[in-house]
Amino acid sequence: MHAEGAMVLASRPLAPQSVVFVRLKSFKLMGFAQVRHCTERGLWGYTIGLAFSSPLMQEELGAWQFQHVQPTDDGCGSAAPRTSPACASNAQM
Repeated sequence: MHAEGAMVLASRPLAPQSVVFVRLKSFKLMGFAQVRHCTERGLWGYTIGLAFSSPLMQEELGAWQFQHVQPTDDGCGSAAPRTSPACASNAQM
């Protein structure tokens, strides 16, 4: 992980160019990121490259509501969440 992005391992693929909400529990940071690439790693799942849209902010407690998530068939060859910049899927690292 660095200030502009991160590489994460995931059990499910995410479509490139989709926007995800990232919560880094160990660093108490959160924010939005764009999926730059998704590569299948066999039994290990997928490596996903994320670019942060803006600097991550300190984690805030409370309820978060996401308005729209829809499945797509692009990216990594299977259904993956896609969102508009105003909405996100919840990907935790």
